[in-house]
Amino acid sequence: MQDEYVKAIEKIQIDKDRKLEMRKILENEMASAATEVRAEHVGKRAKTTRLTKGAKAGIAAAIVAVTMGTLFIIPSSRNAINAGIRAFFNVEVPEGATDGVTKQSEDKQNRVIPTDNMPESEASAIASAVSSQDKAEEDYYKEVIVKAEYYKDPELNKLANYYAQKGMNLLDIKKDASYSSFYSQFTSSDWCSEGFFVTYWEGDNATGYSGTITCFKATEKQLQGFLKNNHNIVSYELRNHNQKEISFDKFWKKSTDSEGNTVYTGEWKGPEPEMKLLPSDRARFMNFKITYDAKNQLAICHLEEGGGVG
Repeated sequence: MQDEYVKAIEKIQIDKDRKLEMRKILENEMASAATEVRAEHVGKRAKTTRLTKGAKAGIAAAIVAVTMGTLFIIPSSRNAINAGIRAFFNVEVPEGATDGVTKQSEDKQNRVIPTDNMPESEASAIASAVSSQDKAEEDYYKEVIVKAEYYKDPELNKLANYYAQKGMNLLDIKKDASYSSFYSQFTSSDWCSEGFFVTYWEGDNATGYSGTITCFKATEKQLQGFLKNNHNIVSYELRNHNQKEISFDKFWKKSTDSEGNTVYTGEWKGPEPEMKLLPSDRARFMNFKITYDAKNQLAICHLEEGGGVG
């Protein structure tokens, strides 16, 4: 599927000026669409956007890039799992934030894929790539989304019901583990007994950020494996951004909260982009907070991440 996408995009040549125009239009339209979806009743017809002929080919390529990137982002978010709850030390979803699964569905309904001014073969390739991506996402969610009753453990069940009542989709960790991601090469899978995670999006498409709250049962040894997994991911990002590596002990700051739970926090911020073409272009970041109730062997990780170019 990814190869088909690459081939389709490679057929469309975009110069630097067109790329800048394309990104500006995308940012404005996506932010506008996100605002309209919140303002209108769910299910209404998405707004139609008129685009200049000069931008259509570039927009088509960019929309597919955004769409195709979604599936690869889902697993990476899940592998960089986040936490912040307990039986009942829970992490609140920000006021006004949108459930991650719902957000993807809304963006899909509001996307524009103009292919009328390009050869039929290119339009067909793009349509096929988008269709494959949509089908893969649907299959993924059908497999990993569960109901709160799925969890019989008292603490997990209580948390699952709490987030379900908040309108969040529950994604099971073990079911999700069968889907590989880019970060899988840096992580192990044996870091929890069972659990789930929810995702959310805060802000508009241009300047917002994503959040993941992961609730899972784990022994102390498994928790250390979870911390090691995320340190490995951060270490990769540090190397990839030519930053000095940070040891495990220096990255994770350990403390105890007022209820006697162990708390680990860790933060990473990448360098500012060398070239900022849009106001939304900014350094990438990842902020972790893990709270661990040793008595109940319950961990909650809260991860916020965002930034980047475009």
